[in-house]
Amino acid sequence: MSTSSYNRTSSYNRTYEKRVIEESPRVVMSGPMRLPQMGAAQIQAPSTLCAPVFGSTAGGSISSQQVSEDSFFATIDVSQFKPDDLKVAVIGQFIVVEAKHPEREDELGFIERHFTRKFRLPRNVPPEAVTSNLTADGQLTVTAVAPKPKEEAGARTIPIKMVPKAEGSEISSSQSNA
Repeated sequence: MSTSSYNRTSSYNRTYEKRVIEESPRVVMSGPMRLPQMGAAQIQAPSTLCAPVFGSTAGGSISSQQVSEDSFFATIDVSQFKPDDLKVAVIGQFIVVEAKHPEREDELGFIERHFTRKFRLPRNVPPEAVTSNLTADGQLTVTAVAPKPKEEAGARTIPIKMVPKAEGSEISSSQSNA
């Protein structure tokens, strides 16, 4: 293994670390309830490593999920997003749920949220079988069920319908003889 390929990977990881860890807003934690206390030792940690101190989560947490070879079911909390901020798509063999809203004001200041969650589509489920529903309280349900296999019958009788003779059929047959 050459050192040049290692260094490229290392610099990428370092750039990612700097962006995610070092440039993230800092959260000060101390005391049993993570509230700042006078005279107590305080720990500074990147906000990306801490649970939320105030308010709710950024959204996108999975409430429930069930997967088999023939079905997929997931419920995702997207209550922090408006219906227009949501997108569900099938890309290749993945169900992709994306939510994004621009910066807006909340009770603590301004916030911008974005998440993307990918689920592998079960082996026997075609992409056309994926559906999604959004409840009023912000629960997005994504469902995909494989169609039932059609029963193969050896022979099938086709009924013959009796129709009245069409008046236009005589004209067209006499014109074709002419």
